[in-house]
Amino acid sequence: MVVANSVFRIVEETLPIILLFTAVGLFTGGFLNGIVNDTSMVPGLLIIVPGLLGLRGNISSALGARLSSGLHLGYISTKKFSKGLRANIEISILMSVFISFVLSVLAWQTCMYIGGTCMSLANFVLITVMTGFMSGIFMSFMTSGIAILSYRHGLDPDNTTLPAAASIGDIITMVCLLLTVKFVLGLGL
Repeated sequence: MVVANSVFRIVEETLPIILLFTAVGLFTGGFLNGIVNDTSMVPGLLIIVPGLLGLRGNISSALGARLSSGLHLGYISTKKFSKGLRANIEISILMSVFISFVLSVLAWQTCMYIGGTCMSLANFVLITVMTGFMSGIFMSFMTSGIAILSYRHGLDPDNTTLPAAASIGDIITMVCLLLTVKFVLGLGL
């Protein structure tokens, strides 16, 4: 009976979030379809999209899991901005920037290897790192907020934070990518 109650609780807490963000994901797909013209002006840009989406989901989900554990163990407080919470947010943002840099170099090398038209390495780095940094900041605080609010309301953050962070991360990353591309194109680089 305990296992059945546990499974029911997981489904009860997770299913609405998954359904909500599945619907939101459809709008994100429409949004991505709408920006194809903007992204086609930057040769090789679509190479970094899957990597950026994976990066954002992975880092945000890992942050959500660490925060959930911290809340359950009591070293992260729901009432104040604790050292544990701050450290988790900082490392999440640093990882976003570092891995975005690595991703940009790998994407540029892939573009050169394929032989397609590519933007410069500097533009790959600028666009990818700016996107990773902006989405990293937003998602770190968003993930923290979801985890803490879930815990405060008696929900298991493991059941709510991870699916929400992974789904919201895709949307935020695409918006940040579009803003970064428009910024870089505006600079005329």
